[in-house]
Amino acid sequence: MYVCICNAVTEDDVHGCMASGCTTAKAVKAACGFKPGCGLCTKRIHTMVSEYRASTAMADALLGGADALLGGNDPATSTAA
Repeated sequence: MYVCICNAVTEDDVHGCMASGCTTAKAVKAACGFKPGCGLCTKRIHTMVSEYRASTAMADALLGGADALLGGNDPATSTAA
C-alpha cells in the first residue's frame, strides 16, 4: 500500500529504510528521496517509525538485548564482580 502518493513510496519502501537503520521519520524521508508534497504521509510515517522502534525494543528485551544477539557480554552470565 502507498504511504505517500506524491512520491510513490510504499509501506515496503518505508520498512526497508527502517531495516537499513533509519530511526526517524526525517531519516526515512531522506532515504526514500522525498520531495515536498502535500504532507499527508508525515503522520503515517511517524506512526510506522514509532511502531518499528517499539517492536525492536520489545524484541531486544525478550531476547536479552541487542548485545546478546551480536554475541556481546550477557550480564546474567558474567563472572566479573
